[in-house]
Amino acid sequence: MLQNMSILQDKYAITAIAAILIVAAVCLTDAVPEQPSGTDITGVVSDVKRTQNGYTFTLTDGTGAPTKCFYSEEVPNGSVCSVTGRFSDDGSILFASRLVVR
Repeated sequence: MLQNMSILQDKYAITAIAAILIVAAVCLTDAVPEQPSGTDITGVVSDVKRTQNGYTFTLTDGTGAPTKCFYSEEVPNGSVCSVTGRFSDDGSILFASRLVVR
């Protein structure tokens, strides 16, 4: 009986160690800094085109750098807008989650 008891204790010890390692791994993963919540760009809107799901347009900032953007609502051509959003995985288009016409 005593021998069976030590096996059970070893199983509990192994389970406890595994739980500690899992918690440590989760804590280390959460410690990695997150990417910024979004990108903010202000510029002049041009080349507005309607798509099946919304509108694409070019936003040219104060330095003259163009950024291709997508937004769910129509944006006035020639207007000055501030856009907040996230870039696609390949960085080719900014998906705007917020747009303010200035």
